[in-house]
Amino acid sequence: MNLKSQLYLIFEDPSKHKYGYFLQVAIYINIIVSIVVMFLETEKSLNEYFDLFKTINMVNIFIFTLEYVLRVYSINKNKLKYMLTPLMIVDLIVLLPFYLTFFNIDLGFLRGLRIIRIFKLFRLAKFNEFDKIITEILKEKKEEFLYIVIAIFILLFTLTPLVYFVETKAQPEVFTSMSTTLWWSVTTFTTVGYGDMYPITTIGRMLTTVVSALGIAFYAIPGSIFTSSLLDKINEKRKEKDNE
Repeated sequence: MNLKSQLYLIFEDPSKHKYGYFLQVAIYINIIVSIVVMFLETEKSLNEYFDLFKTINMVNIFIFTLEYVLRVYSINKNKLKYMLTPLMIVDLIVLLPFYLTFFNIDLGFLRGLRIIRIFKLFRLAKFNEFDKIITEILKEKKEEFLYIVIAIFILLFTLTPLVYFVETKAQPEVFTSMSTTLWWSVTTFTTVGYGDMYPITTIGRMLTTVVSALGIAFYAIPGSIFTSSLLDKINEKRKEKDNE
């Protein structure tokens, strides 16, 4: 067995390689350590350990980079397609903040992207087909999800003008435009409701009740579709394993 084939087994099917398990454990430990350090380096009381945290981060990045390069190298065909799979995109996003600093790009939100490395834990043997399952679900249920998204947009853009024209006369300093009212509609529809904007008229409150109720219903529907499909896929995988 050549080096490429061995690397492929180690990363993609570790149970079939004698060193696969140990390497996977090392990678998962590295992920956990990197996440813990990311939290600890924001503690002001631990400033004296900043250099140590920086060194650990450098080691983490080196290991992540090496893992990424070797994973791509181990694929014989369709490397680009493999690099565009969800978990490989996660791997790339994990590396992105560090390497962008070499081009003097150091935006705060990019550093925050490092937390995405926690999704690499889905590479555990038990979840190594997770990205495939998610992709299959999205393909099979794309019409249902698309319908729900369109329905949500229609409801939001229908209710927003109604609330705006009702409330702008009562509190013009709050519902200043349809775009600001759209923000209210989104936060209310998602049942977040920050409290920065709320209707005070009777009709406005009635419309708010409708928006909130529809929000609960429409967010429960895609969740139930996804959960049902996910359970079906998991059961299918179990039956396939039992029949092997």
